[in-house]
Amino acid sequence: MKKRVSFLGGLTSGLESRERLDLLWNMFSTKTVLTNAHAEKEIEDPSSCPACASSNCIDAGSSGPGTLRRRWCMECHLIFSSPMQAADSAWYASSWIYALREMKRRSIGQEKRVPWNFAQALRRLGSGKGTKLLDVGCAEGHFLNLAGKAGYEVTGLDFNPVSVEIARKLLGVSTVYQYSVEELGDRFPGTQFDAVTIFEVLEHTADPYQTVRSIYKLLKPGGQLFLSVPGNRRWPRFFHPEVDAPPHHLTLWSEEALVRLLERAGLRVHGVEIKPLGAEDLGIHLKWRWYDALRKFRPKSSSDAPTDKSNAVAGRQGGREKRAVGMGREFVRLGLSPICWVLRLNPRAGGFTLFAHGEKT
Repeated sequence: MKKRVSFLGGLTSGLESRERLDLLWNMFSTKTVLTNAHAEKEIEDPSSCPACASSNCIDAGSSGPGTLRRRWCMECHLIFSSPMQAADSAWYASSWIYALREMKRRSIGQEKRVPWNFAQALRRLGSGKGTKLLDVGCAEGHFLNLAGKAGYEVTGLDFNPVSVEIARKLLGVSTVYQYSVEELGDRFPGTQFDAVTIFEVLEHTADPYQTVRSIYKLLKPGGQLFLSVPGNRRWPRFFHPEVDAPPHHLTLWSEEALVRLLERAGLRVHGVEIKPLGAEDLGIHLKWRWYDALRKFRPKSSSDAPTDKSNAVAGRQGGREKRAVGMGREFVRLGLSPICWVLRLNPRAGGFTLFAHGEKT
């Protein structure tokens, strides 16, 4: 019988061979080069797992161009970058991945769908009258807006100054800052929160443990932490290799890795949820592949200086990209929902996102 990992009733020891092969194939599908030698040899680098601090890790091959490689923790099954080096703001500003986010900003404040991870947190939070909430990596303030409507006194942090300005102006949330968690504590000594949320951020950080420890210090006794991260056992596997690899995603998570990290940081873990397969899971990654293919046909200007001609080309490109995004959304609405119902017949379907709930005791 296939072993199951029990997270709240005591951790069992490891996964069976089929599950390990699934993880290896998942890494291979994002252009991670694996060999038998890699699978049998422990890493020579002494650095430990960012989640559980174990040194029992194996080399999982390269994760794209450059010197970045991936490792796989044999204890908690975290997949992590080697070295753990986060991208800087210049990378995010120039990355084609975030160009889609720039185009999406025109619809901010008009979102009709509540993302799955947001809904999980809101359901557990309940009424927020007189309750202080911090959202780390708040982007343009979508979750802050929802939490504010539920009665919470909200504060947001984001490294992107444009996102901070949008959250302040469009959504009317004045308490949004371009600070790190540590900077917030330094600038407002003694500030503590009843709840902290951090959605799809931890995988971008060079030190997840220190990030969670910094959040722990900002929580009141009994304060709640809600977080979501990308899972490492997802099906179907068609992630774009640049989107799901360093320096964008430094870590891909298992349920056990999340539990180990939170407990190591001093939190009591209430549970880890696995997101069921949804049309949005397929849609966003199909959209990334579509956009990447589209941008490869862009005409290149022979001069760095803008001209009337290059501006006209840029305008046509922007229009083409926006039409592509619009067509992608329509495809999600009309085509992917019934496809998802069929794919869900496979018991391994989903797992694109993991959600965890911890408490400061």
